[in-house]
Amino acid sequence: MARIIYAVAGEGFGHSSRSHIIGKRLIEAGHDVMFAGSNKSYTYLKENFGDRVKEVFGLLFCYKNGRVNPIRTVLKNIAAYPKGFGINRRLYKNCFSKFKPDLVISDFEPFSAWWAIRHRVPFFSIDHQHMLTHCELEKAPNQFFARLNAYVITRYYYFWANSYIIINFFKAPTKSRSAVVAPPVVRPEVAAVTPSDGDHIVIYTTAGTNEEKFRQILHSFSPQKFFVYGFNKFEEAGNITFKERSTEGFLADVGSSKGVAASAGFSLISECMYLKKKMLLLPLPGQYEQIINAHYVKKLGLGLSRWTIDKQSMSDFLAEIEKPMPADPDINWPSNEGFFEVLKTRLAQLPNPIKL
Repeated sequence: MARIIYAVAGEGFGHSSRSHIIGKRLIEAGHDVMFAGSNKSYTYLKENFGDRVKEVFGLLFCYKNGRVNPIRTVLKNIAAYPKGFGINRRLYKNCFSKFKPDLVISDFEPFSAWWAIRHRVPFFSIDHQHMLTHCELEKAPNQFFARLNAYVITRYYYFWANSYIIINFFKAPTKSRSAVVAPPVVRPEVAAVTPSDGDHIVIYTTAGTNEEKFRQILHSFSPQKFFVYGFNKFEEAGNITFKERSTEGFLADVGSSKGVAASAGFSLISECMYLKKKMLLLPLPGQYEQIINAHYVKKLGLGLSRWTIDKQSMSDFLAEIEKPMPADPDINWPSNEGFFEVLKTRLAQLPNPIKL
């Protein structure tokens, strides 16, 4: 049995749901797992693992129009630092040091990673973000500053991991032996969905969408049906059905859809791939991770990449949906067992091997 600290970033549902799946497998293998989460991940993990979960102070982000606002983000973290320093000092002294872990796993959570480095405890990085720094990628055109910003932040968030297990939907050469690409994992709720070919397209909008213009565009494609999430209301308007927030309802609608239009977040891409649904991806401007995701979705024939939903982009997407799903060998289809085979191999390579 090994003692493992599993630390999880507080922003983004993908981090929490992924760590739930992986942490549960580690516990089932007989290991003693302590989770450290902040903000949303702390709440989510606490509901599923109870007293195993401790609070770590996590970096706070401020957004404007879908982008991180750097000045407000810095000011917010400076203001929160005194309280956060106390939270982490108590965590390190009362929990981490007494637990004496054999391994620390970080899903883009920096403070636990730095603790592992200072105390010479082996640690693994398991996330999607380090694709940007540890894989050989094609460069998205006209995105130099977005790419540089994303690279610097990811590169120095933490480093010196024994292993970077990069969960990714496409195969890419890695820059070092410490990095390996693994298939995406999907939640049990997604695996339980039986996909079918319905007659609707699911659209998940982001903040700032002009509703009147949006309606006019979709109405022009009648009788094509659209199920729209993001306005958080229920309304039937011709060929458009607006739907309230619902995780179960959204998954059911995606599973029975013709295709999905949304921003280019990694978790939703993985779920659409698992359910074999073509995508119209709308990466958030300035978010290079999403821009790269959308670039490779288009390159591999999994869908299209556009900056906005307009008549041309929706017309192109309706034509794309008619094409079969691709069979490109560079596609890394979601596979929980495929991921665990990669993790099992890396755990066995530690100076003190851990069995899975």
